[in-house]
Amino acid sequence: MEQEKPNISSIIQWIQLVVLSVGVGGFFVDIGKRTQQLDKTNQDLSELKIIVQDLVKAQIQISSNDATHKIMLEDLKARVVELERRK
Repeated sequence: MEQEKPNISSIIQWIQLVVLSVGVGGFFVDIGKRTQQLDKTNQDLSELKIIVQDLVKAQIQISSNDATHKIMLEDLKARVVELERRK
């Protein structure tokens, strides 16, 4: 019986060591997953930033074109009015 006690105690210690090792390994795997998620989120945010910049540039260009078209239409309107007045 005395031989079984140290043997059982040794087995329990090894089991505790294995469980602790699995827990620590799981912790590092979890940290790795979170780091990967943060990297992907940062990459997505960078891509979104570029898209928003392009969208703002396009909106500014459209607004500028609208102003140019408005001036052109007003000029054409004035010319048509002048042409009608001459008749």
